[in-house]
Amino acid sequence: MNGNTQVQPRRSGIPRILWLIKGDEHGGVAQAVRGLTGELLRLGGSVEMVCLLEGTFAAECRQRGMPVRCLNPAAPGPPPRLAHPFLPHRSFDYFRLLRFQRRGAKTLLPILRDIRPDAVHVVWPDLMPVAAAAAARAAIACFWEMPNSLAGDYPARINRRIMQWQAARFHVSVLANSRYTAETFGDQPVKPRVLYLGADETRFDPTLVPSRGTAGGNFGEVARSQLGIPDSAIVLGIFGRVTPAKGHERVLQALAARGVGSDPPVHLLILGDVETGAYAQTLRDLARSGRLADRLHLLGYKTNPERYYGLVDIAVNARIDPEPFGLSVVEAMMMGKPVLVHALGGPAETVLDGVTGWHVAEPSVEAIEHGLQRALADRPRWVEMGRAARQRALEHFSLRRQARQYLAIVNERLGLTPAEAPADGG
Repeated sequence: MNGNTQVQPRRSGIPRILWLIKGDEHGGVAQAVRGLTGELLRLGGSVEMVCLLEGTFAAECRQRGMPVRCLNPAAPGPPPRLAHPFLPHRSFDYFRLLRFQRRGAKTLLPILRDIRPDAVHVVWPDLMPVAAAAAARAAIACFWEMPNSLAGDYPARINRRIMQWQAARFHVSVLANSRYTAETFGDQPVKPRVLYLGADETRFDPTLVPSRGTAGGNFGEVARSQLGIPDSAIVLGIFGRVTPAKGHERVLQALAARGVGSDPPVHLLILGDVETGAYAQTLRDLARSGRLADRLHLLGYKTNPERYYGLVDIAVNARIDPEPFGLSVVEAMMMGKPVLVHALGGPAETVLDGVTGWHVAEPSVEAIEHGLQRALADRPRWVEMGRAARQRALEHFSLRRQARQYLAIVNERLGLTPAEAPADGG
């Protein structure tokens, strides 16, 4: 089956889409899949899942009413992990990956022929060739939503060349989550479409969170008094996975450089899944050495982060390497918070410098400290900037907007006419 195979379109209605997942997704990838599939279901669409292995995310999808098939026991197993597959001592792992992808495609093909979806959607790069090869043989359209940028440190950018070749060979529609991510993929021979991720505008709504329960309960807004934070303090919030790459240490160092006696006091609230206990201890030790122990609030993972944005004056994304998109940035904007971001990657596109937040040119302690000074000087404008942030998020980065654009792209690929395309759901 070659890349020129014509996919037969549906006659009407929202296309039936099958997602190929690993089954144990978490963090940003899980949230992105959860968001788009949930909005498609809300619009009345049909979403089905095929997972490599049984896992918590596969179970969650079943609980949300989506049919989930698992390739076990016929699954080829989890994909090999590659540190750098094109170095000589990693070449064996690369060939293992190729074998995994061939076996995976062979296993997936009869499922596609049985379900006959209109399209296959895949997120993970190592699963893209699996979905693409099987979809091409079944004459089904394939969409790859890039979750990350392609690293630029491979010899001769061989990783990009291989992904481009696979996308062209199997006629894959590539969806990049930011212009930055799209640029790392290139545009020859396949040019990706930019499909920004979306935040749930009903869940992340600052006017609704307090009404969902009482402060201190399981649903209402969390009060500062519960965490020992003075009402007069300024609170920075970093939400998302807690790993060294997210720059928490440099933010703490910037706060220490500002001085403990500065008025008003600045607290740092960190909310998210902590990678290791050792890293959590590193942050506590760093805060203690900078005399900030009482100003660091390391809360761990929360299923309802929207409850905690009321504590925050300024959201921060200080990721050291380029952020492909930064869903937590958009969620903070949706909650009406101005955001201080390292302006490399997706946040440089979502946050307007001086309007909805502030850009930091590099993730150094000095640059972050300078960014904080700018943000604190703008304190009279925080409410105005927060309103502008929410308005921008609603217009450009909502789940509703993402689902509409996604369906338009899918319908175009399937050849549906405007009259046959589904309504946008209101």
